[in-house]
Amino acid sequence: MTRKLTFPAFALALMVGFSGCELAVENPNQPDRARALAGPDDVETLISSSFQQVWAIGHYWNNANFAFNHMSSRHTATWGNMAMNDLGREPREPLPNTASYRWAYVFEANWGNAYGGISAASDGIRAIEAGLEIGAGGERNARASVFAQTSQAILSCLLSLWYDQAFIVDETVDVGGELATVPYTAMNTYAMGKLKAAETAARAASFTLDGTWINGNAWSNTQLADYLLAWQARCAANVPRTSAEADAANWTQIIADGTAGIRTVTVTGVDSSGDTPWWDGLKSLMAENATWHRMHMDWAGMADQSGQYQDWLTLPTEQRTARQMTFVDTRYPANNVNGERGSKHQYNSTIIFRPERGTYRQSHYGDIRHDAYQSSCSFCFFGPMEHMIPAEFDHYKAEGLYRAGDYAGAAAIVNVSRAAAGLPDAPSNATTALSSPCTPKKRYDVNGRCGNLQDAMWFEHFEEVFNVFGGLEFWHGRRNNILPAGTALHLPMPAADLEVLQQAIYTFGGAGNAGAAGNPIPPSVVPGSLDSALERATFTLARMEDWQNQMKKAKSTDLVVR
Repeated sequence: MTRKLTFPAFALALMVGFSGCELAVENPNQPDRARALAGPDDVETLISSSFQQVWAIGHYWNNANFAFNHMSSRHTATWGNMAMNDLGREPREPLPNTASYRWAYVFEANWGNAYGGISAASDGIRAIEAGLEIGAGGERNARASVFAQTSQAILSCLLSLWYDQAFIVDETVDVGGELATVPYTAMNTYAMGKLKAAETAARAASFTLDGTWINGNAWSNTQLADYLLAWQARCAANVPRTSAEADAANWTQIIADGTAGIRTVTVTGVDSSGDTPWWDGLKSLMAENATWHRMHMDWAGMADQSGQYQDWLTLPTEQRTARQMTFVDTRYPANNVNGERGSKHQYNSTIIFRPERGTYRQSHYGDIRHDAYQSSCSFCFFGPMEHMIPAEFDHYKAEGLYRAGDYAGAAAIVNVSRAAAGLPDAPSNATTALSSPCTPKKRYDVNGRCGNLQDAMWFEHFEEVFNVFGGLEFWHGRRNNILPAGTALHLPMPAADLEVLQQAIYTFGGAGNAGAAGNPIPPSVVPGSLDSALERATFTLARMEDWQNQMKKAKSTDLVVR
């Protein structure tokens, strides 16, 4: 029987101390674990399901993806759904990290998916190490073990990219004992080691993946190893929280891994009316112009040639409204006619977002590159779904070369997509301005000055990787110091888990507090009170039982705009 992977059960299995007492919190997933490990086929299914949590973190809407892409100023919307309204407001406010917050899944989902997948993979490895044979004579053991290591490694990486701290957990860790978190830097170092170990194990084995494990990809062991190599590039490039941290990254290795690894990964979408994990909320909704998506004026405005964006910037934030702009970049529509398209963007005459929530978030321009997926049918989500594309790794290379001082090498990469968009070459040095009429202009510049190679590099990266994998736009803005002032740099540990562990709840973000810890939210437990601790634990255990139902309902009910 397949176990459904949901809330981070390991956190609730800890022996939590209260006033000298120890509270043993029973894990209701334990019976499911016994059933899931009942036989070889069950264990193999459990292991294969662990990767679905990678897919969920990178491609679903009922997690942090929508809000944080809004926070990157690449996507915009004012709906309350997915916390876009709250987290996208300017000036920035502290992230509302409370268990009672209506959109608390923004903080909890990636955490729960990651540890759910790690738990499944770890259980499978333990069973194999205990002597379980999958297939005749254990002929499928190597495949199952390597795939479990793959999920553990990628999910550990994602924890380091999304959260300020996390627990290191695998099959060697006793989750019944006390665990301490490590900062994102240590978590990333651990994840990189796991990715390398999984890659090495894949190259040493010989197998073909079942095509349903990463849907539509019946990879050889070598192809899986190359996929892990690409993840090493993605993981190392995106962990820096500032440009200074990014300067210290090993870009030579990032470039090597991103060049040698697999560069194109497409997963096959399935009708989501059934209980399938293979759907993509980024490509179905976060690029859908009629209701859910527009391009932020802060982004599209960098390509404006009319001066409207610069005038928009001169106004107080609350007085800014959507403007019609003019572009020479052929990715944008040439004229402001409803439905007119460039190669990647569309003009919409309608204004779809609520003005009382900030007209500065309204925009006429949207993205169209994933329209084929959206139009495959009405919210059934068939079709190929991008998971990795060559442009992502090309632009890591451009950034790495730029940071190393190889401006000509960076320009050569940036100019490929610029030429396709009808733009002149960017200069091969760090100081010369782009040719006029220039795209992009400098970010947030009321004078409309032409950008330089670095501005072009930032712009092309944002233009090329939109909605490929959740977080890419935000992580890019974070490591290049181009997020709006006061934007949190990562998620805090979810309040529900902190309350169970009786740790102080904290958050990030807010004007004048750009990513720094602060703005504490008082915990709802009473320190030292066993009754309060039991009440909190009971509440959280109940959350485990209904978490799966919440996630399923979110696929339909959360689509109602709020």
